[in-house]
Amino acid sequence: MGWRAWALIGLLALAFMSAGALVQPAPLRTENASDAFDARAAYARLERLLTPEEPHPMDSDASDGMRARVLAEIEALGVESQVREHFTCLPHPEAPVALCGRVRNVIFSVGPADAPAILAAAHYDSVPAGPGASDAGIGVASWLEIARHFVGRADLTRRIIFLISDGEEPALLGAYAFATQDPSMESVEAIVNLEARGTSGPAVFFETNQPNADAVRAYAEGAARPMANSVMADVYALLPNSTDVSVLRRDGVDIINIAVLDSWPNYHTPQDNLASVDLNSLQHMGDSALGVVRGFAEAPDQGSTDSFVFSDIVGRAFVSAPQLWSFIALGLSGLVALGYFWSLGGEGRWRALAAPVAGVVIAGALAFGIGFGLSALRPGAYWFAYPEATRVWTLALAFVGAALTLAFVARGVRPVLIEAAAMLWFALFGLLGALALPGSSVLYAPAALVFALAALIAWRWPLAARIGALFAGLVALLLWAPALALVEVALGYEYPFASTLLFALALLPWWGPLARLHENARWSWSSAGLGGVALAGIVAAALLPSASSARPQPLNITYFVDTTSQEARFLAGPARAGLPPQIAALADFEPRLTLPGDQAPAWSAPAPWENVAAPRADIISETVADEARTLHLRYSANGAYRLTLRIPKEAAPTRVRINGAEASLAETGRAGEFYSITCIGRSCDGAELEIVVDADAAPEEWLVTGQYLGAAPAAAELLRVRTGTLTPAHTGDTTLTLSRVTRAPDTPLN
Repeated sequence: MGWRAWALIGLLALAFMSAGALVQPAPLRTENASDAFDARAAYARLERLLTPEEPHPMDSDASDGMRARVLAEIEALGVESQVREHFTCLPHPEAPVALCGRVRNVIFSVGPADAPAILAAAHYDSVPAGPGASDAGIGVASWLEIARHFVGRADLTRRIIFLISDGEEPALLGAYAFATQDPSMESVEAIVNLEARGTSGPAVFFETNQPNADAVRAYAEGAARPMANSVMADVYALLPNSTDVSVLRRDGVDIINIAVLDSWPNYHTPQDNLASVDLNSLQHMGDSALGVVRGFAEAPDQGSTDSFVFSDIVGRAFVSAPQLWSFIALGLSGLVALGYFWSLGGEGRWRALAAPVAGVVIAGALAFGIGFGLSALRPGAYWFAYPEATRVWTLALAFVGAALTLAFVARGVRPVLIEAAAMLWFALFGLLGALALPGSSVLYAPAALVFALAALIAWRWPLAARIGALFAGLVALLLWAPALALVEVALGYEYPFASTLLFALALLPWWGPLARLHENARWSWSSAGLGGVALAGIVAAALLPSASSARPQPLNITYFVDTTSQEARFLAGPARAGLPPQIAALADFEPRLTLPGDQAPAWSAPAPWENVAAPRADIISETVADEARTLHLRYSANGAYRLTLRIPKEAAPTRVRINGAEASLAETGRAGEFYSITCIGRSCDGAELEIVVDADAAPEEWLVTGQYLGAAPAAAELLRVRTGTLTPAHTGDTTLTLSRVTRAPDTPLN
């Protein structure tokens, strides 16, 4: 292979491998202007809020302490606040479960009381497994520091409502209560939400509304060092992930959702603590949120009905355009590229036209097979601790696909024809992708347009196409490399073939320069060399541990007691993930469904029996009339944090109320054999349920599960060996009980 082509491949590989460094936030400022966000002051607030540094899940004693400290910070600002309490239920759209609990939202506002409002939102509850310093402590601390800039200002056009919500982690309950029961929601014209799925890296604008012109304009004008692209927003809209914005969004309300994403192995773990908070990230989040809210609050709603595509350029600039313009640009660029390609003559035309598609398909097929093999060899996230190895082989396979195609499909074809064909397909792929994800057009249109303009000039000056292809490649690299770095941060390598396909598409503008620099060397040798690089990455991914002390794998230990069969078991995570050897050595683990109606098996092993006071659901009254059975039940939590009543679907429940709140099962997902009503927190103890079912239903067969925070003493040895490379996450270690509904003595039947 020509040394110049190898040098170009090396530079391209370096750009893709190191693009993450380009999107890091700016270093912490040593001094702040009076109107600037002060990250050190915000961090000091966060320290006060999180002392003592402990988990504070919804409706817990620790949550009371956290809320009291939030209220003290607001009082120090000289602003009045309110705690608005609701017992509410939210149907889960993906699963047949309604989640209920008591939330206590903290709300305060600045600006004209009767004006339209901007909602500045973040949640103060944490998961039971960790103290939530970043998720979403930095959001709360940022809003408190930002509020200081607006207190007492009389020149605001719109009011700013600060919503410090409760119950986000288990079910978005606080935001849902605000959206459905709080009259303040009626005045909201824009929402800016602060979140975290990691503890470092840039604060990324990852979700918006449609049409989004006002939100994009506000972000472009207000964000410091913008970090966003519309394809990420489109992809996020397809994912099952959710934040408070999911229940707050309304038609016509502008949305800017901002989150810190890097160091995501700390997410929902004990490692999400003060020590892991990156002040650079806090500064970036605060700068962006302050600028955006300032822009919203100082001007009336623009009321634009346009949809924009947008992207930052390595965090130094921000480009946006109406979605329609982007479609038109891609369509015209494709037509110009087709005309230019056809004008180059018929020799090798069809092989050149087939080559780019073949290259992308070959790369994707190789990655799919290798990813499937690695997953079978090493169940679970084999790439988790050392994603760099998987980045190497997925990127190398994109080059291999190009090299194999140029070696066999386009052998002997003129570089100028390959160049034109690759840019033609780049525009076409962009157009096809934009039909599914309109925001993705921003990654294609600028480079395609550069080449199209050069191709038009090339009718009179042939060298222009070569220059245009080079500039098109540089434009594509500036857009694609940082975007793919953010994709890795946000999604990892759960689907490595998708990463390879994206790398292959990003490389299309470079096919022409590579073919030209390759000169007369044999592409088959080049394919072998690139294949060797890919093989090295594959071997490294296969041999490197999937967890490390810096990136520990999540693993919760559960002690499970089935009071119906008098059986106790240890549970150690989903069976789809590999079982760590130090855990497997302590008990006879096997894949097994735990609860009736479960869809996926967990690692399960026999455990010694330990008395656990399981929660109860007692029928206290019952009425049968008009082919319907109305039941009144009362929960006795016995110390459980989370209680779930599982009703077989054949009971056909038509109405469920808990503590007076409607739990609409009709709006839940349909999979599974049971409907579940889950109650979370202290308020579940003594909670009363009213359930209307079919008259022939047998409530004695209904199941009750109780979840206690912390595994029982019987699991002490498993907890002892789970060290270093394993960590509790999300709900953390628990004790789980299973029992049946019982009847209170002398239950009346009418």
